[in-house]
Amino acid sequence: MPNFKKLIIIAFLFSFLSESMSKEAGKISLSVPKLSEEEIESNHIPYHMKCDACMAVAYQIQEAFWKKELSKKSLLKESDVIDILEHVCYKGFDEYGVKQVEKINRLTGPGLETAHVMGMTQMGGRWPHRLQEMCHYYVGEAGEMDIYNTFHEGQLSKYLCYGKGIYSHCVQPKKPIKSDL
Repeated sequence: MPNFKKLIIIAFLFSFLSESMSKEAGKISLSVPKLSEEEIESNHIPYHMKCDACMAVAYQIQEAFWKKELSKKSLLKESDVIDILEHVCYKGFDEYGVKQVEKINRLTGPGLETAHVMGMTQMGGRWPHRLQEMCHYYVGEAGEMDIYNTFHEGQLSKYLCYGKGIYSHCVQPKKPIKSDL
């Protein structure tokens, strides 16, 4: 008799779950993001993607510093910091692309909140170059050792993305400009 009760409970749960899943799941359709002219043609990161880009740059720099410090088991010398930043700014952005999230094209890749959102990602194109350019700009403006010291304070993304002036892209993220009239 106990097996019969278990069987009924299992059947009930299966019926309930399959019903609720079919109602919630509905139809899933994924499509490649439709890019605006600015997103296709511009040599620079479009304004509405600068927060994501800044977070990607900060993430790649942090990861590179952590890995190097772990392997050396000590603080890095200035020459190591310069080498790491050069490497990140030249090679660190091939895994980034564009994905449509809630009907807005967003950058996606390691360290970004959009990385785990389901959707099709368009990779390649000008995105790695645009991120490299932003990385070089930040390193040039802030300086290698200031970036490293800020990393050690645990404030790199806050400094680069939530600060003031050129470092404020995430303070009030911009919405995409509609090109349709």
